[in-house]
Amino acid sequence: MFCNEEFSGNRSVLLNHMSREHAFNIGLPDNIVNCREFLRTLQRKLDNLQCLYCEKTFRDKNTLRDHMRKKQHRRINPRNREYDQFYVINYLELGKSWEEVQLEDDRELLDHQEEDWSGWEELPVSTVCLFCDTRAEAIEKLCAHMEEAHEFDLPKIKSELGLNFYQQVKLVNFIRRQVHQSRCYGCRAKFASRAALRAHLEDAGHASLLPAMDAWDQPQYYFPTYENDSLLCTLSDSESDLAAREPSGDIAIISEDTSQLHALKQSSVLNQLLRQEGLRS
Repeated sequence: MFCNEEFSGNRSVLLNHMSREHAFNIGLPDNIVNCREFLRTLQRKLDNLQCLYCEKTFRDKNTLRDHMRKKQHRRINPRNREYDQFYVINYLELGKSWEEVQLEDDRELLDHQEEDWSGWEELPVSTVCLFCDTRAEAIEKLCAHMEEAHEFDLPKIKSELGLNFYQQVKLVNFIRRQVHQSRCYGCRAKFASRAALRAHLEDAGHASLLPAMDAWDQPQYYFPTYENDSLLCTLSDSESDLAAREPSGDIAIISEDTSQLHALKQSSVLNQLLRQEGLRS
């Protein structure tokens, strides 16, 4: 972005070069996600003659270059939420920005390491809405909120599509990622903020406009967008709707994903051991 030198391979080579040679530091390579898209975003702003820090626009490249050098603006604007999607810290805890995570004080935890935890009682865990910051301790209340506020009926979708537990997990993770990236999964439109996305979903009614299953029923969506997404722990694998669940003393057993049962049998460790034993005999 600042010289004609070209790089290939590991992204850390490029990022370290920009930091060392051009005093432009966007963070440690291991702390950045979607690096290619991040660099394309920065390059697009520079091509539009826009300062990356104060975001003012200039008449030509030389003026922009002098401005960024003299004002020491060779850095990105930390207040621009557009960049949040490119830093792993924003994926640590749902509902908290990187600033809130950094302000958390762990000293109290360190001071009480030797305390007796035998009488400790777990506090109720609240679950966050897929589309806004609304929280609820019961999945039924959260589903009711999403249906009323966002016209997204999770139990109905699960029932109509016949989703098993793992498919529900992938659907939730898919929606989380799209919302985090401020992208409408219904029409693929990209927005400047999540607030703009929510307004679009409400006006266009696209919250219930799910893409075809092959778009989100992918192995990559086994992995959560946020580290502590409690919604994933409340998903049901029963045949009845989530709202109709009755408390039971039975132990809940989550079934395995048997959608590819033949492939699982062929690749199982037990099957391989039996084959080896047969060859020896």
